[in-house]
Amino acid sequence: MATTPLPQLIQRILKEKCPFCGTGEAFEKKSFFEVPENHSHCPHCGHDLQGEPGFYYGAMYVSYGLSVGLGIITFLICFLIFGIESSTWQIGIVILVVLLFAKKNYLWSRLIWLAMFPPKKKKKD
Repeated sequence: MATTPLPQLIQRILKEKCPFCGTGEAFEKKSFFEVPENHSHCPHCGHDLQGEPGFYYGAMYVSYGLSVGLGIITFLICFLIFGIESSTWQIGIVILVVLLFAKKNYLWSRLIWLAMFPPKKKKKD
């Protein structure tokens, strides 16, 4: 299996497409307020997107890293660019930004984990 170049893989993850083919949707689209579920297999290439039970527990670590990184970037923007020195305002803004990106963080962390540790099986045709 050929490896996908990193810029192309990042683009696939940001678009929430299958990290293996880049064409199929990785998640079943629902309403804005519902959490999307993974397709069991990519609708386009048939690659397994589910893995074994408990496969996505490791995505929690990726999600934590994304949240911490987002929090640090938000803090730096508040402090260095906007000059907000009040720690109360900084903490409030960081919490707000992390909460606003929570759903995307959830989806992207699952796709990053899937790209790092791809399941071995493909859908039988």
